[in-house]
Amino acid sequence: MRAAGEIRAGVGAPRTASAFIAGIQGGVQVLRSTGSVEDLEAVLDTLIGYLRGPGSTGAAC
Repeated sequence: MRAAGEIRAGVGAPRTASAFIAGIQGGVQVLRSTGSVEDLEAVLDTLIGYLRGPGSTGAAC
């Protein structure tokens, strides 16, 4: 993905993977208690934006 320009250089894979897992777990817990996917979508958009770098708006929809 880095070679294809889909993620920015310098992203540490192990740490970023841990952040995705923790964010997804937290988002799912909130989803289970509220019935809303809003928090899960927010964490995924934020982390995908981090992967893409400054100026990114998050996930492409």
